[in-house]
Amino acid sequence: MTQLVDLTLTLGSERVAPVPGLVGVSMEPLHTHESHARSNTKLTLATHLGTHVDAPYHFHPDGITVDNMPLNRYMGPAKLLDLRELARGQSAISIADLQQAGAEPEAVRGQIAVLFTEWAARESGKPGFYSQGPYLSTEAADYLAKAQVNAVAVDFPIDKHPPTPQSTIHDFPVHRLLLGQNIPLIENLINLDQLVGREFELWALPIKLKGGDGAAARAVARIL
Repeated sequence: MTQLVDLTLTLGSERVAPVPGLVGVSMEPLHTHESHARSNTKLTLATHLGTHVDAPYHFHPDGITVDNMPLNRYMGPAKLLDLRELARGQSAISIADLQQAGAEPEAVRGQIAVLFTEWAARESGKPGFYSQGPYLSTEAADYLAKAQVNAVAVDFPIDKHPPTPQSTIHDFPVHRLLLGQNIPLIENLINLDQLVGREFELWALPIKLKGGDGAAARAVARIL
């Protein structure tokens, strides 16, 4: 039997941290079993909330949109980089940290690099999730890009967030660097502790939104 590990936060739950400047999740009944003998629901959510993927268009106006991104960039063999003893809140994850966790170029080339800090497991849903977490240094992001990873998946805010939601071209350098090289991001994963020491594939297929900059995804690991 295939063993799957669900890596996805439940949208609408208190575990999903609100993103500064974005709307949260709301669900409104359109039909109910009492009124129409069936249930239908209106769903409102931002495209970058909870467990989701980023497409290049998120930060690049001429970038590929989520509906046109090849699906094989959001799935495939993955390499878990255990950074729990190295990552610190409000501190950058360095190239040396990645290498100590096993991210030699030959080990991550063609893989989804999964950066595991345990931050989402501990802090998702809390007020400081985006402002107090570790983040990836621009140099480390460039290292992963040059190693030709297929995608980068994280359980922490991959960029240091600006103090206000009114960002500029100078903010979010890691997003700009990786997405600018068509390396998609898979964000806000949970249950990564179940993958330590195991070989697996990661699947994070997004909702197919026309012209989308990203979308919610059901992220799952398939144990090999």
